Amino acid sequence: MPIADPGAKTSGQVFRKPPTTFRRAVILLAALLAMLGTMECALRFGLGLGNPVLIVADPACMYTLKPDQDIFRFFAHTHVNHLGMRSDEVPSRRTPGTLRILFVGDSIAYGTSRVDQRQLFTEILHRELPSIVHRPVEVLNASAGGWAIDNEYSYVRSRGAFQSDLVLLVLNSGDLPQRRSTMAEVGSELWQRRPSTAVEELYLRYIKPRLFHTTIAVDAGDVADKSAASTIRDNLAELDSFKALVASQGSRLVIVYVPFRMEVPDGSAYWLSLLQAWTASRHVPLLDLTPAEAPYSAEEITLDHGVHLNARGHLAVAREMEKQWPIAIGRE
Repeated sequence: MPIADPGAKTSGQVFRKPPTTFRRAVILLAALLAMLGTMECALRFGLGLGNPVLIVADPACMYTLKPDQDIFRFFAHTHVNHLGMRSDEVPSRRTPGTLRILFVGDSIAYGTSRVDQRQLFTEILHRELPSIVHRPVEVLNASAGGWAIDNEYSYVRSRGAFQSDLVLLVLNSGDLPQRRSTMAEVGSELWQRRPSTAVEELYLRYIKPRLFHTTIAVDAGDVADKSAASTIRDNLAELDSFKALVASQGSRLVIVYVPFRMEVPDGSAYWLSLLQAWTASRHVPLLDLTPAEAPYSAEEITLDHGVHLNARGHLAVAREMEKQWPIAIGRE
């Protein structure tokens, strides 16, 4: 009987050549691209990375929010109107019989893109004040992360008070010692252009600083520096100019003090005393919102262990402002 050749092909049997190095590389590359594509979609459509809220340069106040933006990030909505404000669209002229309020502030009033627009204390007041003042209310929120008093004053000086009845200047523990903020100082925290991909933003904003232990530009107003005596004097003097400017527009200035929760009670009391002295001597209403924050820990009402309010913090601040509203309109 003939012996079968073990190397011969049997009927129906197919032998495949092992993959070459080139084919392995192609398969690996295809798998990597698929993984990156899946990650891009998850980051962009799930978390909103790759589509940050943008700022634009401004000759008067250094930078503002870019007008006409609708952004969804971290499950929160940010709408920036045609005036570059994080608030609803408003007509150029105030509607007769309507109370128009202009909030001016930094990231505390802006709220960060991690808090939904409807949950901001400015928007809560927009919805609830009409039942308190018994008239329609328009709320304008002119704010931007990193702004100092000089940026805020320059904004109103260059644009006016928009025929507002009240201008509510929102100050926190870090504002009096903070000098004018520039685009270079806010750095990668505020974007001037959209990154090419969501993966790029993930790398630049979150991975690179941790991987290479690099520092990113931070908001100077997040640090309450009591040693900045000359800057504190300059800012208090600029508040005088702010008051005069607002009065010249036919509006009334109100100071709203929202301390950093991490500074309550000891650290915030110093800045409150300075504002109390200034407002008392100038007959400017002061809404101290320390009572809104004091009952809660920093973890309960802030996003970052004591500075920026979360949704619960915004609600607490709005409720306290409603309680103190008679002070704002001079009926305390």
